[in-house]
Amino acid sequence: MVILLIMKRILLLSLFFVVLAVKAQININIGSSNVGSAPISSFFSYSYVQQIYPKQEVNANAAGNITGLTFYLDPSALITDSSNWTVYLGHTPKISFASNTDWVPAAELTQVFAGAVSKNGNKVEIVFTTPFAYNNIDNLVVAAKENSPSIDINNFDEVFRVYPYIQNSALVYKGDRNVVDPASPPGGIRVDYKSAVTISGLTTNLAPGCPLVISPANNAQFIPLSPSISWQSVMGATSYRLSLGTTPGGTDVINHQTVNGVGYNLSPSTVLNNDTNYYLKVTAVSANGESLGCADYTFKTIPPVPVNDACSGALQVSAFPYAYTQADGMSSTNNGGFILACANDGMNDGLWFKFTGDGSQYTIKVAPGVASFDPKIGVYTGNCNSLVCVGTQDNGGGGSAETMTITTSAGTEYYINVGSYEDSVDMPEGAFTINITKL
Repeated sequence: MVILLIMKRILLLSLFFVVLAVKAQININIGSSNVGSAPISSFFSYSYVQQIYPKQEVNANAAGNITGLTFYLDPSALITDSSNWTVYLGHTPKISFASNTDWVPAAELTQVFAGAVSKNGNKVEIVFTTPFAYNNIDNLVVAAKENSPSIDINNFDEVFRVYPYIQNSALVYKGDRNVVDPASPPGGIRVDYKSAVTISGLTTNLAPGCPLVISPANNAQFIPLSPSISWQSVMGATSYRLSLGTTPGGTDVINHQTVNGVGYNLSPSTVLNNDTNYYLKVTAVSANGESLGCADYTFKTIPPVPVNDACSGALQVSAFPYAYTQADGMSSTNNGGFILACANDGMNDGLWFKFTGDGSQYTIKVAPGVASFDPKIGVYTGNCNSLVCVGTQDNGGGGSAETMTITTSAGTEYYINVGSYEDSVDMPEGAFTINITKL
């Protein structure tokens, strides 16, 4: 009887560890039906793809060894000529790719598999030759290189299942000429999706992962006083909770507001203060609980309205050459209208400067500090209540500098407006530098 009891306990213990082993995996959007060029391209001879899975999305309960990956595709798809793979894993602090050459360096990746893969039903299961030690601190990079010199013809150009994610979360190169060298990969294309995947060897948290806040970006500056807040959806989440305050972890602005969806707009009565740091926290809620350990995202609002926002507050220019950087330009207002003094060539009411002419020529140059600002220069005489057109200048687009030269009359006061080029739509100004030179 004692021997039977011991054997029974050993059997139950063995079954327990078998169950643990089966559960030691993390499934990420494995039900997706979309297709794309990740983890490899089946429609080009060669490909190299890097994907970033943020720590919040992996949502592992602890650091551990990743022992394999499973990717998903249509059961009828062929990958006969797309089956020679080399797979790498790595850690990275970034969540997206900044450019089409912003590859995670090969020196920061570990090769975990090289050889032939095969399809089993709707899966490609890869068991690593060498497990990868995931630290559960950084974000996970999954890179795969396909080395076969031919392509597979399927009903869809690409066959692997992908799901939408944040902008530029994967970087893809695909071509027909040469196998890619991960130490010096060519430029690729950034895409807004990633592979549906099962990560073997890690155990997921029961509670949902922390949402990845998209907007405002962490540590962002010059955020409007009524910002739109958005975040990436979390698998299994039924709702979200949002808090906003003026101190880390603070709730003095929004206190654990329940939100059904992945975005939130502040109510008209909740207007933020200028030039203030705010701390934002979003958690996900599911039947298994609420996200734990979610970090604050911080952002700073725009400065107060500039002193030269209106014509009546124009900055006086008395010495030349003159240079002024309008760092608070994004806080300007349109003052209830548009400047239409120049017939058929109006503009937004932006920031103002003035000087007294002496009969000389003056060159005015405005260089925007941000690519989103498309500046226009307007020059006027008269007075703020009755402007007379001297001329305007708007040759370039967003981020381009504008330059114009005027001939002055002695004793005449000239008003310079630097605003957005639009004459009927209130567009935001941005930071810029103005230089006025006497010729």
